[in-house]
Amino acid sequence: MGRLRGARTTAPIENAMKKSPEIKFPDDEGSHRANVEWWYWNGHLHDTAGKKYAFMNCLFKINPLKIQLPFPSLSAHKTEWYFAHSIVSDIDTQKSYPAIDPVCIVSRDSFENKKLSVRYSSPFELSKNAASEMRAVAPNHYHVKNNQLDLSFISKKPPLFENGTGLLRLGAAEVYYYSLTHLETKGTIVVDGKHIPVEGTSWFDHEWSDTEESKIAWTWFSIQLESNIEIICFALTQGNNELRLASVMLENGGTLHTNGLTLTDRKDYWVSPKTEASYPLSWDISIPEHKIELTTAPLIREQEMLYGFINYWEGPIAVAGTFRGKKVSGQGFLELVGCPIKESRLSIVRQEINEVARKIAASRKAKIAK
Repeated sequence: MGRLRGARTTAPIENAMKKSPEIKFPDDEGSHRANVEWWYWNGHLHDTAGKKYAFMNCLFKINPLKIQLPFPSLSAHKTEWYFAHSIVSDIDTQKSYPAIDPVCIVSRDSFENKKLSVRYSSPFELSKNAASEMRAVAPNHYHVKNNQLDLSFISKKPPLFENGTGLLRLGAAEVYYYSLTHLETKGTIVVDGKHIPVEGTSWFDHEWSDTEESKIAWTWFSIQLESNIEIICFALTQGNNELRLASVMLENGGTLHTNGLTLTDRKDYWVSPKTEASYPLSWDISIPEHKIELTTAPLIREQEMLYGFINYWEGPIAVAGTFRGKKVSGQGFLELVGCPIKESRLSIVRQEINEVARKIAASRKAKIAK
């Protein structure tokens, strides 16, 4: 999900169904033996007064023997490394509250069955009541909790399997990918220390892959139109491989899929004062095969996330355009990975990495002392 400018399309995506089974839902909600896997949520929320907010929350699992991490000496000899990223955004005040746990401890009873059920916490968190969770509480019902949010979700549509099967090929790697595109949402968020009751609409992604390539760039969109149509589209590069895809969830649960996707950068940049990375925030999306023409714009600009030398922009967007000739509008999320940090700012990043490594080492030492 990265920075790919210009108007171009690529050759058709190879469907690997002949070699691999398709995703089975909900049996594939849990953890897999994969080099990379994540469970990702985003959403647009409002409080009782109509103030608007947005959030993202993601738990990552990687195999550090296959995928390079910012903390190689601390992750050596481990085959599973968890970390979590979260951000809550106050649209009215234009303030964002990012939170990154560089390492998470997952409870022993997590992923005991095939359903989504994981509890995790930061080794730096002293409170015993601070455990985060992502859990399927009943069919189509989910609960997500961390220090920034406590939300319940009801999925109103069947899962969207990207490319029709949920199975994509990126070079030699198989990528499994599905989304829940329309989640009714209620709960609370924490903004500037205040617990705020909210409701709204959210999105869920679950992806896992056997890739061993850590260098990646992508431009990724999740879109929810007011006409009860959802769209996911992205352009991704990994090494010498490129993948483009658009998948559409219709009002009745039917789906459309194509690689005929053009993403055009509208030259609207936000430059991070911390890393000096330049992020293109406004885009034109063209999916001619399904007569979709959309324009996106950010609802808040300062949304950079930084995890060691990995930097990305993650934030809510407004969407407008046409779908099969009819005017449409809606909301969504944009994720940009692969916008380079300026060399002059790498010293700041190294300082952060060293500080995180120091905390992890101290946490390990304290645990051994007990």
